[in-house]
Amino acid sequence: MKFTIKRNSFQKLLENAYEAIPAQTPIAALKNFLIEVTENHLCVIGSDGTLTIQAILNVGEEDNAIINSVPGKVQIPAKYLLDIIKNLESNIVTLELVDSSLLYVSDEISQFKLNIFRAEEYPDIDIETTSKESITVNMEDFDKLYSSTSFAVATRGPKELFYGINITAKDNKLTFIATDSFRLARKFVPIEGDHHVSITVPCKTLNVVSKVADYDEVTMVIDTNKVLFKAGKYTISSKLYNGEFPNVDRIIPTGMAYKLNVNAREFISSIERITIVGNTKILVNASSEQVEISSKDLNVGSSKEVLKGAEFEGDRFSIIFNARFVIEAIKALGSERVTLAFAAENRAFLVNSGDSSITQVITPIRSLGE
Repeated sequence: MKFTIKRNSFQKLLENAYEAIPAQTPIAALKNFLIEVTENHLCVIGSDGTLTIQAILNVGEEDNAIINSVPGKVQIPAKYLLDIIKNLESNIVTLELVDSSLLYVSDEISQFKLNIFRAEEYPDIDIETTSKESITVNMEDFDKLYSSTSFAVATRGPKELFYGINITAKDNKLTFIATDSFRLARKFVPIEGDHHVSITVPCKTLNVVSKVADYDEVTMVIDTNKVLFKAGKYTISSKLYNGEFPNVDRIIPTGMAYKLNVNAREFISSIERITIVGNTKILVNASSEQVEISSKDLNVGSSKEVLKGAEFEGDRFSIIFNARFVIEAIKALGSERVTLAFAAENRAFLVNSGDSSITQVITPIRSLGE
């Protein structure tokens, strides 16, 4: 195997494939790239066993980035190869397999010798599918779906499903849903086609898709236990979480008798100020005359502030919520003004902006001492 390639194009392939390389793994081979050269293309694969990224650069693409090649296949330590390519001075780099265990990496100035491993020893990675269930969405919509929900994914806890984002496609809507059991975020965009899909994808996979897939659209191909995301030269394969995601329609509150309408930026600034000497638990005391938020920390002190320009509908009302949850929900809405809608002091509440495609639900805190 031997190939000469423009360094910038090769570096981009490696950086994107490296997103799947695990920091820790009992399978040593998964710390390597699997690289294959054919007469027609260069293929780089990175995988952690659950998430796999395949990057293919065809001969003639990217202003003839592949200058020449001799077919072959090998696995190469991912970190060292990427670091070498990043730090080379020249724009042209050559990789040459000199025997079954040694690879030369060189440019006009530097030469490195890397110990490598036989391609046949790489774990069996299945990124093929015969499924005909596919959904194509433009990347702008995909990014909105992901950014409007990913912050609500669980980072700890026993429920594996909550570490992922549930993706459903039905009734001409593609919907992303995330929850950590304390809050819920849902966003949908319109799509065409008769789809009946419900899968839960690891959040890491969707984050990689949002970073790697720098193209106009991405296609999801859904199989029984995995999903493939295809965008340009990249195929991103991921296992799915098993189990049925909760029916979130039962969680979303109704009958909102109290509504607090605020300027989003000013409300976030007020919350951030009072948490300087308080903590992340915010007490809201509201009436038609005045809305006050406060916080306290027994070891530090307390703080309070009257919200200017706030509009409250309903009788006198109090509630305690997690400041970070509310700030993240407001930022996800991306609106100048937002409304916090409450049914009761001890029930989940909504944060919305009038955009019916986004639903944000937050569970209140029972007391400041929790």
